Amino acid sequence: MYLLKNYYILNPGEDEFDFYKGSLLINNGKISRIYKHPSGPGKELPGDIEILDGRERQLIFPGFIQSHIHLCQTLHRNLAEEMPLMEWLKDEVWPYEAGLRRETMGRAVVMALKEIISTGTTSILDMGTVHLQDLIFEIMGKAGFRYTGGKAMMDNVLDPPEGLQETTDDSIGESVRLMETFHRQYDRLLHYAFCPRFLLSCSNELLHHVKILSDDNDIIIHTHGSEHPAEVQFIKEKTGCGNIAYLDRINALNSNTVIAHGVHLDDEEKEIIEDYNLAIAHCPTTNLKLGSGIAPLAEYLRMDIKLGLGCDGAPCNNSLSILPEMKLASLLQKGKNNDPQLTPPEDVLRLVTLRGAEIIKMADRVGRIEEGLEADLVFIDMDTPQTYNFEKNPTATLVYGADARNILSLMVRGNFLYRDGRFSEAIQALDRCFNNPMRIL
Repeated sequence: MYLLKNYYILNPGEDEFDFYKGSLLINNGKISRIYKHPSGPGKELPGDIEILDGRERQLIFPGFIQSHIHLCQTLHRNLAEEMPLMEWLKDEVWPYEAGLRRETMGRAVVMALKEIISTGTTSILDMGTVHLQDLIFEIMGKAGFRYTGGKAMMDNVLDPPEGLQETTDDSIGESVRLMETFHRQYDRLLHYAFCPRFLLSCSNELLHHVKILSDDNDIIIHTHGSEHPAEVQFIKEKTGCGNIAYLDRINALNSNTVIAHGVHLDDEEKEIIEDYNLAIAHCPTTNLKLGSGIAPLAEYLRMDIKLGLGCDGAPCNNSLSILPEMKLASLLQKGKNNDPQLTPPEDVLRLVTLRGAEIIKMADRVGRIEEGLEADLVFIDMDTPQTYNFEKNPTATLVYGADARNILSLMVRGNFLYRDGRFSEAIQALDRCFNNPMRIL
């Protein structure tokens, strides 16, 4: 149990953000009580409580939720540069993924976990590769991290590297096994997502079957779509319609579907997204780096499309910190549309809190600071040059000014995974395990 006293607290809302000085009582992994200054806890506090004093120099915010990431790709950081999407996949990323073994997968995932935790992320929607997904779940569970993800499904790849393509039955069977093994395990911190990679690597049969499984089990479908002009053009030449429209034609969409990127959607596809209430995970750095384009985020916000934000993978971003993604997501729309009032910081912060929680189907548990919700929180140092005057506009300070240097601590369900610059004992143990080839989990 913790009493977090004398902090600034910023709580996202649908209309306005609540900003105040206060204290939080954390008990059994949840936000038990909120005290707004000048009121505070009285004599009702138990004797076994740990009291942390922010001294009105730190801000508590809901932990950031990333809606699209590839933890498994982290060891290929800085090795796949200046390439368009399809060349990047075929020549770099897919051969790398095919070559992953238990030791290298573990090292990649722990490295990524340390990076995202130390930069404020408390939950992710992840896509693994074809194999070794068990290990990712095991690492996330032992770390105490809130994880949603699944194995990549690839049964129809043109000239795949050895070991990456599956049969349709094997891909579906292994995905179901993983769901049955890990979904809602480790005290419900782990959740499964079906992850057909994208149209160009999956058969119609697999895509439709995944939709049935998602309907039957109420589980997320996590895929890529309409990312790069060449991809979109190829699909239109092959099918006569756009990426999302074709998925609709083969009955592969439902309201659990999350589309990573969605940069190039035509009017028909935008209507489909609205009709199904699909989610789009925006990845601005990746879209720029691979030359894919700039998604019309401001338009999607006006349409009230369900939107999230993610870093994607280290080979196409080089960073897994969500903080620069937030800034870029806002500024790109302002510059592209010559309108400084577009995509204000509040809209961007909702993408990594309220909307992110909706996308991973946990809006009743995380994404806000409210009594009864689980304590997924990030502690941010506001006593720095880059956050000067934050009291006047805390949302703008977080989106435009704060960076990784400001992240002091992070807790998931009331447990510190990162505290005052030091990782938890569990994460340190995982780090030692996968940096020592004689000690494999």
